[in-house]
Amino acid sequence: MTLDNGKSELVYHGRKAQRADSRQRRKAILEATLRLIVKEGIRGIRHRAVAREATVPLAATTYYFKDLNDLISDAFTYFVEQNIDQTRSLQEESFAAARQLTPEQLAAPAGRRQLIQQLTRFVLSHIRAQASNRDHRVIELAFKNEALRNEQLTRAVRMAYQATENMIVEFFELLRLADPVAAAQIVHGTILNLEFQVLSGAVSVDSPLLERTVSMLMKGLIPATVDAASPEPSGQTFGS
Repeated sequence: MTLDNGKSELVYHGRKAQRADSRQRRKAILEATLRLIVKEGIRGIRHRAVAREATVPLAATTYYFKDLNDLISDAFTYFVEQNIDQTRSLQEESFAAARQLTPEQLAAPAGRRQLIQQLTRFVLSHIRAQASNRDHRVIELAFKNEALRNEQLTRAVRMAYQATENMIVEFFELLRLADPVAAAQIVHGTILNLEFQVLSGAVSVDSPLLERTVSMLMKGLIPATVDAASPEPSGQTFGS
């Protein structure tokens, strides 16, 4: 899976599977690993436990993954590959919202309000969709925390997060924002925090606070006037 405009890749570290039945068994091991993370966290990942969860012989897990760090890292890569559609959808909707307005409309207050309203709606929908899949968010947070202890996983998590932020940077570059990189940090961090707030029960998924927060975020970041000569972004997508 290529990330960061093709310069870096999330790669699998365990033994590769050549035959179709081998690939299916390897996939079953990775999916079992993710299920165990939901049940017990990263610390529950052991060869014997994974083999039992995947209903495969113990020798199969040690054949494909002699090192548990390889198993954990590959489970993360598999998880990212299986869950890129929502990020890609948010990217496509955001760029489409900006492109459907002419440069003159974008430069006018009414066009700015329209863009802010659309982006607020898209981001809220994304947060609610992410929070609705609790197991996936538990897995995501478990990998994020484990990355502080596991150098191999650290690199993979950083690359995946950077790819998401690069997508947000490109959107703000489209709008000629003065500091698109800082804006991307703010947006990405706010989305992750709001997802956690919903998951932890601190904020209801239907709370008006969510909409107020995202709306204020967009109003603060979308410039009052947009340069009519804004460039077209490269179109890089997370996972493309």
